[in-house]
Amino acid sequence: MILAIKDGQFHKINSPVKVVEIIRNDNHPLVRTWMVKDAIAKHRKLFGWKLIDKKK
Repeated sequence: MILAIKDGQFHKINSPVKVVEIIRNDNHPLVRTWMVKDAIAKHRKLFGWKLIDKKK
C-alpha cells in the first residue's frame, strides 16, 4: 500500500499506476510510473506529494 500526502490530502493507494492518476489530476500531466517508483525508493517528494510505501 502506498500513502500519498499533500496539503491535507491523504490517499491510500494499492498501485503506482493509481498514484500517477492522482498526481496527474493535480495538474502534473507528464508524471510517469517510473517517477513514482523512483520517488518511493529514494524517499523523496514528487511534485509536492510525499509518497510512503507501507507493507501490509
